[in-house]
Amino acid sequence: MKLSIEGVGFVGAGLADWQAAVEALRADTSPGSLPLAELGRALKADRLPRTERRRAGKSVRLSMTACWEAVESAGLDPADLPMVFASTSGDTEVLSHICAALAEPERMVSPTRFHNSVHNAASGYWSIAVGTHQPATAIAAHHETAAAGLLEAAMQAVSENRPVLLVIYDIPFPEPMNQAEPIAEPLAVALVLRPASADSSNRLNLSLSGEHRDATSMQAEQWLALWEGVPAGRILPLLEAVARDEAREIAMPTGDGPTLVVDYEPMQRGEQA
Repeated sequence: MKLSIEGVGFVGAGLADWQAAVEALRADTSPGSLPLAELGRALKADRLPRTERRRAGKSVRLSMTACWEAVESAGLDPADLPMVFASTSGDTEVLSHICAALAEPERMVSPTRFHNSVHNAASGYWSIAVGTHQPATAIAAHHETAAAGLLEAAMQAVSENRPVLLVIYDIPFPEPMNQAEPIAEPLAVALVLRPASADSSNRLNLSLSGEHRDATSMQAEQWLALWEGVPAGRILPLLEAVARDEAREIAMPTGDGPTLVVDYEPMQRGEQA
């Protein structure tokens, strides 16, 4: 499958946007840290109606912030884009609250928290914010979530011959659940993908290899902890290649199944990202 990257959104690990991530990836400087407690109102949810904005959790705000940057840089109307939302565990804070409530004798669960616990909650909030009736897909595949989301978005873009919005995001569980399923940092990466044309830049060629291959790691040593510690971070080697304008082959295992192989070809010299 041949595609092009039309827009990129990034937020998390102490970096506010894609340009900040580009500079850190090129310089191999540490991406920093954004504690879960500080993640919330600073993120973009201002285009939601007031009621939904009040209900939106941290994972919703994180994913929407990355989505806005990606669609704005692509110059496309977000209402026209089918979407794929991929997250290992969804809103981990809400899930932790529900688990705690179910451990009490009364087993009372807040309706709002139950509403936000479903895995397609983030795509639902995004659909409301942009006023779209386009198809939405929500994916979870544990540590292979990034590969599964990228593969799904690519298949939709190629089969329907239209651009697709992909966002891959994770937030840590609060303690003590974070000890059982550790996620190092809040992180969201959004891509607008479309089928490649003759004049496309930032090209991707996706294929499946029948042989299991180890995942391609980061060249930027300061980013290794983020790549290893956040399932959504498995997409970071691709972003590193984009940021550095380097052609690169990236292997993304899909568990015991085939390996997703991504060949990235950077933009032509002199063109704008």
